[in-house]
Amino acid sequence: MDNEWLKGVAAGAAVSRTRIVDQVRDSLLAAIRQGALKVNDRLPSENEMATTFGVSRPVIREAITSLQVLGLIASRPGSGNFVASSEVNADLILGGFRTSDLSQVRKYLELPSAEQSAIRATDQQMQSLSKLLSTMESESDPEKRNLLDAEFHVQIAISSGNALLAKLIAGLRRLLEEESKTATAISAGRRLPVHFEHHAILEAIQSRDPAAARKAMLDHLDAVEKTINDSPQADGASGSARLRRT
Repeated sequence: MDNEWLKGVAAGAAVSRTRIVDQVRDSLLAAIRQGALKVNDRLPSENEMATTFGVSRPVIREAITSLQVLGLIASRPGSGNFVASSEVNADLILGGFRTSDLSQVRKYLELPSAEQSAIRATDQQMQSLSKLLSTMESESDPEKRNLLDAEFHVQIAISSGNALLAKLIAGLRRLLEEESKTATAISAGRRLPVHFEHHAILEAIQSRDPAAARKAMLDHLDAVEKTINDSPQADGASGSARLRRT
């Protein structure tokens, strides 16, 4: 197909090093929604798009992955990436549970989890949490970062000293991974805020300040929920996106 659309969206992207994945993703999204790319159209190769946008292949790959999560692009083995839809289907993105439901349950469980961790966590557990954050922040693979993100929350629950609370939060692990994956797909720019939010939680735990740990966790969970619900890709109703049943 004619790839003149690619030159147009790349020229309009004004791609900078800040939130670069978001900008490339949004440019491709605009091409799909405006009809420059139609359903079943094949996308140019990663090399061609990287050259046209003036970015690296990993940036292109991450932008495409985010659109795959949103149900807009599908990969066909041996053939490449194709436009699957021009509109986001919230049920397709996240499946059966409302994000507002998950957020509410997380607050019921994770606020006291952070609070109790600030009281009961051992020095070794706090060191493990710090190491986990360092690993997460140095990880370049978004999928692996999502797994580490969920693990951070599970380990906080374990360090709370409440075995039942830890088991309940561990039972949400796959939903936590899915929520993190969706928030990342919606906004790659969340990576830096998540870094600060996680460190605020850890610092409150290390300071043995239960109230600060509870507030830091609440701020983090509110930010995740807001990212998903305020997204232009969502269907417009607060809490309407749904999480896949596991």
